[in-house]
Order: sequence, then C-alpha cells, then structure tokens
Amino acid sequence: MDITQLRNSLLQPAIFVSGTLLLHSSVTAEETQKARTGLEEVVVTAQRRSESAQDVPISITAFSQDQLSRSNVTNASDLATYTPSLSMNSTLGNENATFSLRGFNQTIRTAPTVATYFAEVVAPRGAIAQPSGDGAGPGYFFDLANVQVLKGPQGTLFGRNSTGGAVLLVPNKPSDELEGFVQIATGDYSERQVQLALNVPLSDSIKIRVGIDTKDRDGYFNNFSGIGPDDMGNVGYTAVRLGLVWDITDSVENYTILNFVDSETNGYTQRLAVCNPDPSAIFYSTAGVGCQGQLDEEAARGQTGFYDVTSSVKTAISVIKEERLINTTVWSINDSLTFTNILAYAHLETLNGANVFGTYFRESYTTAGVAIPLPGAPAGDPSREFATGTSIVRPDIPTASQATMVEEMRIQGSSLSERLFWQAGLYYENSQPDGFSGNTAAGLIYCDIRTLESLDSSTWNCNDPLNGTLGGVLVNESKYEFISKAVYSQASYDILDTLTLTLGARFTEDESSGEGHKKRYAFTGTVVQAPVTSSNSPTVISREPTGVVELNYKPELDVMDAMVYAKYVKGYRQGGINLSADPGIDTFEPEYISTYEIGAKTSFEGLIPGRLNIAYFDNELTDAQAQVGYLSPTSGTTTTIANIGKATVKGFELEATLAPTDGLLLNLSYSKLDTEVLEQASIDKQAVVDAVTAASGNPVSGQVSGETLTPAENVGDEMRFAADSAWVASARYTLPTPANWGLLEVGATYVYTGEMRTPASGTTPNDKLDDYSIMNLNAGWYGVLGSGVDVTIYGTNIRNEEYITFSSGTYNQLSFDSVNTGLPRMVGASLKYNF
Repeated sequence: MDITQLRNSLLQPAIFVSGTLLLHSSVTAEETQKARTGLEEVVVTAQRRSESAQDVPISITAFSQDQLSRSNVTNASDLATYTPSLSMNSTLGNENATFSLRGFNQTIRTAPTVATYFAEVVAPRGAIAQPSGDGAGPGYFFDLANVQVLKGPQGTLFGRNSTGGAVLLVPNKPSDELEGFVQIATGDYSERQVQLALNVPLSDSIKIRVGIDTKDRDGYFNNFSGIGPDDMGNVGYTAVRLGLVWDITDSVENYTILNFVDSETNGYTQRLAVCNPDPSAIFYSTAGVGCQGQLDEEAARGQTGFYDVTSSVKTAISVIKEERLINTTVWSINDSLTFTNILAYAHLETLNGANVFGTYFRESYTTAGVAIPLPGAPAGDPSREFATGTSIVRPDIPTASQATMVEEMRIQGSSLSERLFWQAGLYYENSQPDGFSGNTAAGLIYCDIRTLESLDSSTWNCNDPLNGTLGGVLVNESKYEFISKAVYSQASYDILDTLTLTLGARFTEDESSGEGHKKRYAFTGTVVQAPVTSSNSPTVISREPTGVVELNYKPELDVMDAMVYAKYVKGYRQGGINLSADPGIDTFEPEYISTYEIGAKTSFEGLIPGRLNIAYFDNELTDAQAQVGYLSPTSGTTTTIANIGKATVKGFELEATLAPTDGLLLNLSYSKLDTEVLEQASIDKQAVVDAVTAASGNPVSGQVSGETLTPAENVGDEMRFAADSAWVASARYTLPTPANWGLLEVGATYVYTGEMRTPASGTTPNDKLDDYSIMNLNAGWYGVLGSGVDVTIYGTNIRNEEYITFSSGTYNQLSFDSVNTGLPRMVGASLKYNF
C-alpha cells in the first residue's frame, strides 16, 4: 500500500470515529476554558532543564501546541512566518527548507547555521550537494508539547552549527492518563488531513503514546509545459510516531521514540521573472533570447498568473523517507545529581527531480529569433531547450541516502545548597552514506530533458553549438561522511539571591570527507562523445573551542517579576567540503562569531497584566561561509563556497503580551536587523579559472568560467535573508458565553516582513526583495456544548498578497532571473475530538 492509499484509508475511519466520540465526552467546558484563557506559561528546555521561558536569559520565542494549532502552523515555513528574525530558504520547496535566524543563513552545500532538534537530538544529516536533512521536514509539527526558537549562538549546550540559534521541537511524552485526540481537516486545493494521538498507561511503570499525521493537498503552481505534473508545490506525507516510557526503577526512566516520515510530492520550481536584454551578455544569444521567447509564448497562451510556472522535467518529484530512533535514559542518582544518556539513530533518503529555475528556452526560440553568432548553430528542434538548472533523477541511485548515529552522555546536578547548578557532557556523531548518491544534470547545452532520465547516452537528444567547450551532460555521484566529537560543561552560580553568573565551554572537532565523481558527456553538434570523468576526495577537519559568559540579575520588585541579563557568546560553524565544485576550490574553512547581548524579561499583573521582553545584540562574524556561483564544463551551473573576511549583524528584538480586558489577548513580536558585509569572499577569479582549466584541460573553458563568477554578497551588502525589520501582531478574543457552551474564540494575525536581500547587489533587478504583509484569521469553538469537540476555521494570507521570497541572482550570469513566490490564500476548517 502506497502512502496515498494509506492516507485515504485513514480518512474515512477518522470521520466515523470523530462522530462516534461526540457521544462519549469526558472534557468539561470549565476545563476547556481554564486551559485556554489567561497568559499561558510555556516551559522550555533551552538550558537542558525545565524552566519557565521567562526565567531563561536567552531570547526565546516559544509556542505551545495550542498556539501552533490556532495559527495553523503545520510546517517549518509557517513557524518562520510567526517568528520575526526567523526566515526560510525554500528554494526546493517547504519540505526541503532550512532556517535563517538573525541574518545567519545556510547556503547550499554548507552546514546549517540554525540547528533543529527533535526530542533533544539534532536533525539527521543528508548529502549536501542538494538541500536535504538538517531541518524540520514534513510531519513534525503535530502532537508537540512546545516549539522553542532560541536566538543567538547556542554552541555550548547544543553543539554543532548553531551560530544563528536553535529550534527545539518537543514531542508530547507518554503520561499516566488515558487520553488523546482525533482531528480531521479540509481546505483549499483539496486539502485533507487526519491527525490522531492515543496515550495509554499499560501499567504503573509502562506508558505508550502513538500519533499519526497524514496530509494531502494539491499544488498551487500551475505547470503549463505539458511535461511532468500539471501542479507543483503540493503536499503529500504520512508521519507515524511511537513513544514508550518505562520506569525501570523509581530512579531510572527509559524513554524511546520511533518516528517515521514518508513524503512524496511533485516538488517545486521557480517562476521565470525577467530577461536581460543586453546583447553583450555572455549568454544573451542562448539564454537571453530563449528567456524572451519563453515569456512571449507564456503570454500568448494566457500564462500570466502569479503562480503559473513552466517545468520541463518529466519526473518532477521530491521524496523524503526518514526513520528515527531516539532512546533517552535518565538516572536520578539522588536529589541533586542526574545522569542522562541519549542514543539515537536516523536514516534519511531523498529523491529530487526539478527544473530549479523554471526555464524552458526552446532551441526553436533562438533560431527563430536571433541567429547565434557561433559556429554550429542549432537545428531548431522544439523539444530541445537550453538547459541551465535541472536536477534529473537517476534510475539507479537516490539523491541522498545517509545514516546518522548520535551518542550523548550528560551529568548534571546542584551543589552548595543549590546555589550552583552545573552540567557536563560528551557528544559523538557519525553520519555515513549508504553508498553513492547523485543525479543527472544538463548545463549550457540544448537537450530534450526527458531523454536524460535514461543512463543510456545513445538515447539522449542534445545539441551543442559550442562543441563541448562549456556545456554538456553531467552524471554525478558522491558520498559524504561527517564525524563530530565534543566535550562541554556549563555552570550557573547564584552569587547573590538575585544575581547569577553562568560560565560555559565546549571543545568540538568536526571532520568532513567525501568522494565525488562527475562523468561529463560532451557533444559535437548532436553527436555524443565519450565521457570524461573528473573526481575529487577532499577532507576538512575543524577544531574550535566555544563558550559563554553570562550575568543575570533578578531585582526584587513589588510591581513585576523582572530579569536583566548580559552575555558574551563565542560560536563556530564547521568547515567543509563541496563535491559539486572543481578540485582546488572544493573546500572551505570554519566561520566564527562573537556575540554581545543584553536583554530584559518582565512579567506583571495589575490593571493590565502581561509580559515584555527585549534584547539587543551585536555580532562580529569572521570567515563567514558564502556561496560563489560559476559555470564549469566539469561541474555545470554550480557554486563554490568561500570565506568572507568580516560581517556585522546588529539588532533589536521585542516581544510583548497584554491582557487588557477579560477575554482579550494582544501579542506583538518585533525584530530590527542592521547587517553589513565588510570584506569580500577570499576566492578570486583566477582561482576559478585555474581550477576549471585543470579539471577540463581546456584554458578556454577556464576563462569562460571565470567570467561567470557571481558572488552571493558584495562589500556593503546586507546579509542574505536578513529582513531589515519584521513584526507579527495578533489579537485573540474570547467571547463572553455561558460556561456550558464551551469556548468561542476569534483571532487575527498581521505579519510584516521588510526588505530583504537574497542575491548580491547588482546581480539582478530583484537583488533586494520588496517588503510584504499578510493577514491571517481564525475562529474556534472549543469544548462544544460541554463536549470534547473543537471546531475551528482558518484563513492564511486572507488578502491573497502576492510576494516574492527568493531571487536566483542569475540575471548577469545567465541573462535571466527567476523567483520563488510565497503561498497564496488558503482557507480551511478542522474538527477535533479530545478525550
């Protein structure tokens, strides 16, 4: 049974069960109302112990499951919408998105800047040739205790690659209560979703919790090419979670989680936006003319909608199969000493076929428009296109297949009459490939992309007017290995009853190694030549101490609870390898960050109860890892990673919650960022020329590659994905109704995202994205007439705002620019039974 059949088989019984359970409610309206009114306190584990978010000297945005449900947060991109200073890079779709926080972003082929944790274990790694792993994929945002966004470097307690921060997903743990829920939802684009959870105490010492989340939704992109799927940007996944708690003794608890995710969609493509009309541009006669030909054809057939795209990949697909086992043993040695051991295993496999830029530059456009001023002009086959950014699935191997093992031992306790809280630990992570992974790609050559899904080169329909000088078909395969080791310790000492000093240190060693083979098939006109294979096998080892010095003060005030803090944090992101680049420019060094931060957190009652939290930070970033694009006959349209000299990131964050009247709750979150690149990437044009010349054996190819060098940032630029300002304002009102009616609630959220840079300045007309705002609405009836039933309706982007979230930055390099678009308006409703 495939996943679509499984989802369909779950939907019908869920509707029956929901209707039946209406007759067997055990949840009173009074309990429901108590759970959903007032200022909700979220307990977080940002310091590896349970504390109120207001007591932790870290800038945190925390959401309970109820808050996530009210806001219809169902994936990582939704989380970023509701968290100022958190944004997403979703070039290959939401299921493959990665986080950016406070301007620190993960570019393709580097390690993340924001670590994502589920049940205290970091997300499994994927092969980094394409985005995979390292984030919160589909099926994780259900049956959670809370989600915590920790802002700023978290390298002492949370380890590797958290220079921007960390996102913690905390699942609901099995408890002593027999309880659970069933929820069904439906909405626009034929959305259907079923979620259920069941908690069963099998005995005094054994408790289990089972959860299932399955969702289908049609895509909002309309593909007019007639090739591959008609819609893209769809959703289709099933996630299954099993939690088991075994109280082995009164002092020893073992907690095991099994988590399975199976997602298959049509993937994602960008929308062709603008053409470079400059005839002196290096690829004007191919991509430039082809770009205008595509836009003219799209306009002629009425393909002018904001979500109308063109994808020429026959098997456009995004598959994620993930299995995780997490085993946590906690031994309470005595009242002041606890030992924790975490052993985890994860396996991640992905398959990705996509027309990344959404281009379909037919060969016939060029011959019908402007003659190519090169020998061997194309024959004008309309099925062939000038390929620029295609990833084609191989029939023999996946895009990524990686197994990751994590072992962490931690001991923590209190001393000196509980004035000192301390912890220390050891960390080990080993990520190994199952074998080679890869894809097929065509670059800077005319091909019928559909024919490249076969590995038999004699069936490929391609034509190269440059006779292999730059373009060709690449059959790629690679494998990556990652090993991370660390030792850490952190202690907090109450100097006074109101003053606490925290010191923490961590030493980390990261090793990245790999083996890559790129088999290049050049064409002389339409005749394929014997392949030429280039290989690389780099290794990079990074070692670095990191740490934190922090002072927090809690004054004794009658009017409010308050805490002010100041801290210095040193963070680090490992160096690495890039098998998609040519040998000689296929490694990069670590990046380092020094953060200075001051902040305050307050909670107050009185006439208008509420909370007010503020933070100011100043980051000094050195050797930052940045993407540099170039074209290569041995690597196609690719990137190398270079280390920028210096950059600064300064900013201010505010979170406020007020309850001015009974039933009314107001929230405001605000972020202001001031970022600047102070020094350019260390790689220069000659390094690319030399690397490509050596790899291809052709000095002409090296010179052409050097001319296409495109940095991701220029001196004076803002950091990528760092909106200059962003804020989220929401209001929730609970209607005054009799208690036995249940809880009637309406809410509205306004989200504003300011101007944001994605490519380097001057590389495209879309080098800085316009600001945009969206409005979300929701209404709910909780505990309907004293039952356990909740009914909710929601609308996201209710004004149907059309906005851009990413620009390819290929205007100067390839004579066109493509963009990612934000989600359209979506309206839906859900029915949930809690028991």
